[in-house]
Amino acid sequence: MLDKRRTVKILSAIKKANRILLVVHVSPDLDGLSSVLATKKVLGQLGKKTKVISFSQIPSRLQFVSGAETIVVEDFAKLNFNNFDLFIALDCAQEKMITRSPFPQSFPVGFQIINIDHHATNTHFGDINLVVSAASTTEILYQLFKSWRIKIDRQLAKLLFYGLVADSGCFQYLSTTKDTFKIGLDLLDKGADLSEIVLQTFRSYNFKTLKYWGKVLENMQIDKSKKFVWSKVSRSEREELGVEASEVEGAANLFAPVISGTEFGIILTEEAEGFIRGSLRSRNNFDVSKIALELGGGGHKAAAGFSLKMTLDEAEKKVLEVAKSLLNNRNRTNQKS
Repeated sequence: MLDKRRTVKILSAIKKANRILLVVHVSPDLDGLSSVLATKKVLGQLGKKTKVISFSQIPSRLQFVSGAETIVVEDFAKLNFNNFDLFIALDCAQEKMITRSPFPQSFPVGFQIINIDHHATNTHFGDINLVVSAASTTEILYQLFKSWRIKIDRQLAKLLFYGLVADSGCFQYLSTTKDTFKIGLDLLDKGADLSEIVLQTFRSYNFKTLKYWGKVLENMQIDKSKKFVWSKVSRSEREELGVEASEVEGAANLFAPVISGTEFGIILTEEAEGFIRGSLRSRNNFDVSKIALELGGGGHKAAAGFSLKMTLDEAEKKVLEVAKSLLNNRNRTNQKS
């Protein structure tokens, strides 16, 4: 259940605003993109003007989502905020998910930020924060729209369902609850299509992306404790395969958490020289968000991420030190108890 006071407060802020800004987070994924486009649709129904931007180019694998083609690549940090009354941040646990430039430290008088998210590590950076434990941000939006008595038509149902299926791993991740299934069923009744999203999300990978996954497997190593695996892929290895940085998603979900006997997995990708993205996935109950937080990132207990500005070798050394330290601390705590 959502906090009724917050849902009312958010709707009140929207009703007072004339021009609303929406941003697809850095390194777009399906839940983030669908959340933004679903919110844009509802705001349009409420008679509000919106602008939707993305720091990153929307990946080709997400272009099947209706409305993705209209999003403009622009840096949030370089906008003139006098042109807006309200910014609604969706699926962003931290300011660094909104822009990789320094986050603005001040905004015009009257400008508000609404923060709607499902990540446990959210920093509550908004003026109004609706941060709820859920399988996806679209699951929160479904509940929010229902509380506002918004009619969920076929197009809106599809957008909400996209995020729900993607971020729940097609209803298999630990964040999946009874409510997730109930909401999914209602969205199917309203016109969402399970076969479509499964085809687009899990059975439509770029051939070059699969070659990249092969490189991830080739480079994979297992810690001497046998409790976690990791892999790193350099920029030169990725470019040799002709794979863009935006096309590498999916490897962490498929390979990091599936090795029998391990507790978690790590994949490091060199997106650009001196810039490393890390993805963490838990196989069982190990809280990988603790590793991400130590490295300046965030996420969920079962799935988290971070970025580091250093060389790939430096990043590998730092990440392994943090992972081993937290694993050892957890083991000592378990032994004492």
